[in-house]
Amino acid sequence: MGMWDNLADRQFAKDESGKLVFLPRGPRRAGYIVDATDEQKIKSLVKIYAVAAVLINVMGSTASIVTAQMLAWDDRCASLAQKLKFGLVIYAISGALFYIGPGLLLWNVYRRVVNGLCSSLTTVDPASLRLMPLAPASRRAVLILTAAGLLLLGLAIVAAISYRR
Repeated sequence: MGMWDNLADRQFAKDESGKLVFLPRGPRRAGYIVDATDEQKIKSLVKIYAVAAVLINVMGSTASIVTAQMLAWDDRCASLAQKLKFGLVIYAISGALFYIGPGLLLWNVYRRVVNGLCSSLTTVDPASLRLMPLAPASRRAVLILTAAGLLLLGLAIVAAISYRR
């Protein structure tokens, strides 16, 4: 749960007077001053949105790739070029159905719910305030994760090449 809490905290900042400011569309857009009573509701909403977005990204992209591969590689008589063309068309269609469509639908619902929750809150222009983030971004952690991911990718490529021989 710490990862989701950290993600939700990145949507908040404190102003110079110590008031909590919700930044639903990023630090350069309008924010809203949040009371302690509304803080947990909004953080819960941000966490639910993050979990749903991750699920749509993972499941949608996986379903698009699997659908394209199942349909494109089924015909044994077609040439490789024909299979690739057909696979790309199927991937584009299934990507729109399984990945892009649900993502846009989720974003639209999230935006409407946030607008409804924040309609009674005081609007703040971040350019007029000096905001301090609640959860500072750890560049070291991002660099370590990126390096580890690239190392794993490199090992997978080497293993795939050596297995092919």
